[in-house]
Amino acid sequence: MFRRVMGWIVACAAIWGVALAFAPAASAADTEAIAKSAGQKWALKSEATGKYVSTEIKDGDNQWAKLRARGDAIGAWERFTLHTDDEGKTVSLRFEASGYFASTEIEDGGAHDGMLRARGAKIGGWERFALESLGNGQYALKGQSEGLYVSAEKNATGNDYGLLRARAGSVGSWERFTLVKAGAAGIPEGTTDAGTAVPPLAGPAAATTARIMSWNVCGNINTVSPCNGGKPIGKDALAAGLKERLAKAASYPDVIFLQEICEKHAKPVELALEEGPYQWDVRFAPINYNVDGTGLKAQKECMDADGYDRGAYGVAIAVPDENAWYQAYELPSPATYVNKDGVTRKAEQRTAVCATVPSQAAMYCAAHFSTGGKGWDDPERTWQKKQATTLMEKADQRGYRPVFGGDLNVSPPARNLDVLTTMYDRYQECAEKNGVYDGPNTKDGEKIDYIFSPYSFSACSVTAYVGLSDHYSIHGSVPLPAK
Repeated sequence: MFRRVMGWIVACAAIWGVALAFAPAASAADTEAIAKSAGQKWALKSEATGKYVSTEIKDGDNQWAKLRARGDAIGAWERFTLHTDDEGKTVSLRFEASGYFASTEIEDGGAHDGMLRARGAKIGGWERFALESLGNGQYALKGQSEGLYVSAEKNATGNDYGLLRARAGSVGSWERFTLVKAGAAGIPEGTTDAGTAVPPLAGPAAATTARIMSWNVCGNINTVSPCNGGKPIGKDALAAGLKERLAKAASYPDVIFLQEICEKHAKPVELALEEGPYQWDVRFAPINYNVDGTGLKAQKECMDADGYDRGAYGVAIAVPDENAWYQAYELPSPATYVNKDGVTRKAEQRTAVCATVPSQAAMYCAAHFSTGGKGWDDPERTWQKKQATTLMEKADQRGYRPVFGGDLNVSPPARNLDVLTTMYDRYQECAEKNGVYDGPNTKDGEKIDYIFSPYSFSACSVTAYVGLSDHYSIHGSVPLPAK
């Protein structure tokens, strides 16, 4: 019905000479939230025009957010992120400049039938594309709403030059595009907006005590757990829930590791924290899915049941506002697994995010490991061991004092699981006492949430309060010696 109405509106506008102002730019809050993400950004180069695809932001006319292959260089109008809401069967392109997804416009035979604009508020049929590898780094995009390939209109003139339309039944030169990494992510390649993929060397630092909290917020829809009654957690609700949890904690943290959080939660969480004693910087990193037949990864979307796009799904880290470098890291993950119903499913490609605090010469890293055990991502827990090795490597570099943790989805060695033995051998864990690798439970009668450092912790506690999540939060204080 919506498509018929849109076609009628477009036709009437043409008759009446009305200039349509389609979707406005994304809200400032959403744009800021997207800017907090360390997800890989891309640009699309057309083989037909030899230029980059741009989304044109011109509020107030019917050119708004059209996608055209006519950019000479990569800037904000050319950058986008790849997302998926179907485990990588299709992808959706969310452009940085508008904050919206590329949509294929179905106008029932109109002059711009199949035209692409970056104006989709969330992922639906118009926003899904099959990404087909053509070799030599080139791809074709097949719109899922009409089953046609996206073309760059090389021979068009004026405002239609390079216009992208889903209108081709086969792939020719106009349907060939190259995906170019456009920085701002480094998973693990590339750069962040704070500099290079390698942190600067750590400088000297005075002795201090770092207070860390780790909490799996269960921010996605999760109908098999009691998280928020199986309903999505909105950005404001999560910010309020975090403040409520902090009020119950034994001490106020100055670093927070967050798992199962949605991308657009990041900025509201930052603002909520800044109602406290100091300024914060919250950085998000997405968990991905492998995209079918491409060797590429797309960010897993937070499931949507409330009509609001909450962005990608992943992990985040909150550190003091002096943070000058952060980085997302891909953790080794299985490609597929067999679930409890015997069905082969794609596995989430897990992620860690690290950030430095220069005054402390400290590197803080948050992670969420694959789920171990029969019927889950990592039935033999072989990938969890590889993830532990990678997390230790990324946390301990360039002279920084490492502190890391998160939801590692495995019990400690004291409970007859050896996944974290190497981690315990090299580092101290928040709840470790006299070489006993145990501690209070954090979810469903198990300890699966951790904080590690090379230094002995002076305090460790669990806030036994559920609130929005099915996890308790873990809180640790670790004295960092002078460096």
